[in-house]
Amino acid sequence: MVALSGSVARAQAPVNEVHASWQGCDYALKVVEVADPEWPYYYRPLYKISVQSAVVSPATCTLTPGSVELATSKLAPQLAIAVNAEGLAVAYSFGEYIRAFGPWARIRIHSLNPSSLATLKVLGLQSNHVPPNGGAGMPAAASVSGLLLYAGYLEVDGAFTGNSLTEDPATTPWPYPIVQGSQFAVFYPNFFSQSAQPYLYTY
Repeated sequence: MVALSGSVARAQAPVNEVHASWQGCDYALKVVEVADPEWPYYYRPLYKISVQSAVVSPATCTLTPGSVELATSKLAPQLAIAVNAEGLAVAYSFGEYIRAFGPWARIRIHSLNPSSLATLKVLGLQSNHVPPNGGAGMPAAASVSGLLLYAGYLEVDGAFTGNSLTEDPATTPWPYPIVQGSQFAVFYPNFFSQSAQPYLYTY
């Protein structure tokens, strides 16, 4: 009975969350761990990623609090969130462990409606192992460490394994360009207003 209660508590407890506030409204990107329903053999975690809104100051925040699930992941996600006068942005990693390759994780970046939490735009990043001869490669892992909003553009920071970092889906054919480093900063001009070619820097 004690073991069962512990499992339920673990399944319902948030394992990670990040917050950002604007004009009396609080926005949270959260991860909750549950049992993977597609794996009945033993407990295997599945991570549900959701965004939530709350009113901190009714004098300036007029939204109706809400919650929207964005994605699930078999690997523990990394999270980032930012909000300003232009809009609300969230980013998270998601993926799974592949026995032949190791962890395979990608990044999703959402532009959200601050009032309804509806997704307005979704962009992605991925990393890969690209052989120097351009042959068949294999997926790698990318993680997000932060979001920064400036006037007119969004910066996404994080880390990656492998030797290539591209958009997901990639806008260039295989073999993807080989890059140096294990950290990245990606800049999205006019993130909230229109889709523009991002600038990717690795170091």
